[in-house]
Amino acid sequence: MKKQLAALTITLGLFAAGTKLQAQDKMQDIKAPQDRMSDNEMSNGKMSNDKMSGHKLNDAQIVGIVLAADQIDIDYGKVALQKSKDAKVREFAERMVTDHSAVQKSVIELAGKLGVKAEDSQTSTGLKSGAADITKKLKTLKGKEFDEFYIDNEVSYHKTVTDAVDAVLIPSAQNSELKSALQDAQPLFLTHLEHARSVRSGRGGSMAH
Repeated sequence: MKKQLAALTITLGLFAAGTKLQAQDKMQDIKAPQDRMSDNEMSNGKMSNDKMSGHKLNDAQIVGIVLAADQIDIDYGKVALQKSKDAKVREFAERMVTDHSAVQKSVIELAGKLGVKAEDSQTSTGLKSGAADITKKLKTLKGKEFDEFYIDNEVSYHKTVTDAVDAVLIPSAQNSELKSALQDAQPLFLTHLEHARSVRSGRGGSMAH
């Protein structure tokens, strides 16, 4: 149970792979067609990984990313719960708020156990800046336009994380327990990604409004 919680903690924190560059790309086209969005999922991840690969994250910076990223996705979810009337979007947003909130305390406990004090990094700073842009845009949208932008962002964001775990974060982790938690997190994270994709596709139908 503790191992699963630690893995979930890291998983939820790894949204740091969604950099300001990705946020700016989405700001430019909030109505990207679904097929175009799918084609861009891998490229978004690659851009983020390439951007991060210029510097190796240490464990303190990874913890800093965790702490920053949890709150960011909670905030996205809260905006969705305030603005969306779509049942599937609201269910997803509620799950994100619940999951991220549940691990916030354990993030601090994990860092304490590892003897690591969180540090800022280019990644966490870029994440916060990009998230501010995304949040600002979310607050200007309504109805179907809001739902599409929110879910598209969640899908690409989660896809980027999956790529970044293998390409950047696992190789950067120095503590063996942290590295193991990152490796164990992939299946848990993929569940969130598939949930977001399912909502975006409307399970074969259109979103209700």
